[in-house]
Amino acid sequence: MKLTAITFFLGLSIIIINSCSSPRKTTVTDMKLKFSLQGGANIGGITENTDMTVVPNVKVPPEVAVDAFTGATRIGFNAGMHINKVLKGNQIEAGIDYMYNHQTFTYTDAENTFIGVRELNVSQVLFPLTYNFVLLRNPFPHADIQLKAGYLGQLNFISTSETGVLPEYSINPWSNGVTLGISAFPFQFNTGSKLGFYFDMHRGSQIYEDYYNQSSFKMPGSSFMKFGVKYQFK
Repeated sequence: MKLTAITFFLGLSIIIINSCSSPRKTTVTDMKLKFSLQGGANIGGITENTDMTVVPNVKVPPEVAVDAFTGATRIGFNAGMHINKVLKGNQIEAGIDYMYNHQTFTYTDAENTFIGVRELNVSQVLFPLTYNFVLLRNPFPHADIQLKAGYLGQLNFISTSETGVLPEYSINPWSNGVTLGISAFPFQFNTGSKLGFYFDMHRGSQIYEDYYNQSSFKMPGSSFMKFGVKYQFK
């Protein structure tokens, strides 16, 4: 199923980027693919459940001094390469990104005898495919200010270490969902290359499951915010 989803995504990306056509006259700019590299910081990855009222046999504050389960996420890093193609004045964008962050899950549940810490190194390969609306063409014709919306798939590679007595868990190696973002290139070089920034958000399906993060709960999933600099080749 995972391979089928990846194959479908790659095939769809190639078809859209290479086969999109416009009823108006095609120009050299329209035919040209735009390649870019990007890198920056991010926060997020696994979205854990914070509503302990839905977890069986768990007391919540003020009945107890601390939550039975809490999560913390450090700021991570991301890097990737993207391809854009003009489509009727707007753009289609596809890419592949790598994203890493470190997350800590703390269990303090004497009632269920789960007490300890689980550390997670979360590495993800991202496959975004978005339709980009080009904004403010007249006042900023070269800035390429784009509002992005589309689909994002994730391959999840997670390693863990733990101390204490903790519940069993499982990892979903494939997750996916919607993504929104914005990018712009305010700096243009004499060579025709551009330097700018990006900001992306994502909310998708569940990655991590345990006693406090069950699939029947609404909150567990995947999500992130990432931002950084972007360099577009001529």
